[in-house]
Amino acid sequence: MNAKIIYEQPRISVGILAGGKSSRMGKDKALLEVEGRTLIERTAKELGGFPEILVSAARNGTYEFLGLPVVYDENKDIGPIEGMRRVIAEAENKYVFICAADMPYIKKELVDYIAQFICSDYDCYVITDDEHMQPLCAIYSKAVLPMIERLISEGRYRLREIFRLCPTKYIPLGSSCFDKKVVRNINTRE
Repeated sequence: MNAKIIYEQPRISVGILAGGKSSRMGKDKALLEVEGRTLIERTAKELGGFPEILVSAARNGTYEFLGLPVVYDENKDIGPIEGMRRVIAEAENKYVFICAADMPYIKKELVDYIAQFICSDYDCYVITDDEHMQPLCAIYSKAVLPMIERLISEGRYRLREIFRLCPTKYIPLGSSCFDKKVVRNINTRE
């Protein structure tokens, strides 16, 4: 008798981090329009096939027009680690894909690709391109939350610190069918 193994992808929440200062841009990058839609609207639409999308924001009133749940920073001015903390804590699902609002080429298929690597051995699944890790293009298990909280309490806000403390699977983008632009973010109007 032949047994057939069926792989079922775990349910994944999505966290879109939009709390940045946009200091190089001079205005909120997430609200810049490209082809008639803001960057954050484009990202939310592209990732709309997931059961839950949460938006992380630094202050009230900016992204409610999306009609999505918005979580707000409690620890101010410490960067994306706070947005990650808030999204992972509030997410309904065990796994959360985290991305930045200013990544106009992100694809749902990329998230599905990363999700294929989920297993009991790791808590972080991060895309790498050449020599760079992409912590804002990664899936995190809720198991990382205590480590993120520890880092914040110690004043260590660099996202790469999470990978030093948590079992991490590095996924080379070059081994996939995706172009490097899927992990690019926008820093200038050009």
